[in-house]
Amino acid sequence: MEEERQSVGRVSRLHATASQQPREGVRAPLGSLTVTPALWMKTLAGLRDRSAEWRESAAIWAGHVTDTSWTAETVHFHHDLCDDRAGALSLELSEEAKFALYRLLGSYGQRLVALIHTHPHDWVDLSEVDEANQLSSRFGFWSLVVPWYAREPWIVEEIGVHRRGALGWHRINVAEVPSHVRIV
Repeated sequence: MEEERQSVGRVSRLHATASQQPREGVRAPLGSLTVTPALWMKTLAGLRDRSAEWRESAAIWAGHVTDTSWTAETVHFHHDLCDDRAGALSLELSEEAKFALYRLLGSYGQRLVALIHTHPHDWVDLSEVDEANQLSSRFGFWSLVVPWYAREPWIVEEIGVHRRGALGWHRINVAEVPSHVRIV
């Protein structure tokens, strides 16, 4: 019986078709994520270097938030905040590291803007683990998934872009990514 319950709710983590379609019935508020080219490059290079083509890596963007505009101003890599225990398919940010980050952001007057992390293949949807261990439950929060452990080239349309909404996570359609993620 336990096995049946687990298998009913399971979603294939590497299924190409699922990664290409936004989830039905889950809509996030409209808005945009803005990041400078320098921060974009620093983040992706840091993820690539930390991943070393064999483990996941993650970072948190912090900055300023309004109802429709989320502006990333700083990056905080998980491995700089704590031992992230990164492996091929997982990593972890300790509660202690989260609370230290919250205090730091509070002292700067910044807020959490987005989580950006890597996956080992071209599958860029959120896994069940990603959804269950969200960094922020605020509506509009961003979660980006970079394929191939952030190996270059870095093409924004190949990155999974997700927004937190009232009904959960919504993957932004690939054609709409450039209008929602602004690198300026």
